[in-house]
Amino acid sequence: MKISFWSHVRGLTGVTTNLACVSALMAIGRMGKTVVLENHYSTNSIGDLILVPEQIDHLHEHGEYYSKYGIEYILKRLYSGERGDKLVHNSSIPLLFSSMFYIPQGKIVNREVFEYEFNLVQKDLFQALEQLSDYVFIDTEANQNLSSSVILSEADLVVVNLDQDILHLKEFFANYASIREKAVYLIGNYQPEAEWDVSRICQEFHIPKGRIGIIPFNMEMAESMAQGRLLQFLNRNYYRASDSENDYLIRYAKKASQMVRRNVVRIRKEKREIS
Repeated sequence: MKISFWSHVRGLTGVTTNLACVSALMAIGRMGKTVVLENHYSTNSIGDLILVPEQIDHLHEHGEYYSKYGIEYILKRLYSGERGDKLVHNSSIPLLFSSMFYIPQGKIVNREVFEYEFNLVQKDLFQALEQLSDYVFIDTEANQNLSSSVILSEADLVVVNLDQDILHLKEFFANYASIREKAVYLIGNYQPEAEWDVSRICQEFHIPKGRIGIIPFNMEMAESMAQGRLLQFLNRNYYRASDSENDYLIRYAKKASQMVRRNVVRIRKEKREIS
């Protein structure tokens, strides 16, 4: 199942953080294997949150980051006709005891060439990724690059990442009706004391409670992400949080993950009934 994490607002809704949290918690909670990737070149990638510097240095030192690992290598090999399932398995980084996989990006890339090549082979890419895992999480470019519109159209579920700014909320609900048909919502960096809390947002924009979740802001998690240790933080706090703030975060992050999974199950059921 392809799950696109997307926002119409750049840099404010925590798309990458939310995707990393949800995909990791689904893997830790044994809801299924997950694979995560970006469809765009990013200076602040998923890998920066989940790979400690020692892992990145190891990949760089052995030259594998550019030659045998990563999305650029996969795209070029798929274009040359190589078999996808074996390719993505060998070119991804297994995490959380192989219950989660990350397709890394290199550090030197031509953005336009990358977007063109991604769009060219994305059908074969996603077929291979769905063989590797139960859930394919795509950090989808906010600006409509070549592949973003196709991903949003063909994704089984679109997780729309929102913030608590009323102008941004009104902009989305006024202009993106086509995405709303198969969307669930996630409020990143959530502040419960803000004027537009989740209850008010649900009421104002008629969002069913089963289709919205929150990822609260948490300072310790932010520090862990800055060190590339998000997975360690989530794993450490999953069953027994170290303090009340972490308990609050993990409780609602789990609910967000379960919300995503429930809606994926719902969509699968609806597809079976149609067919």
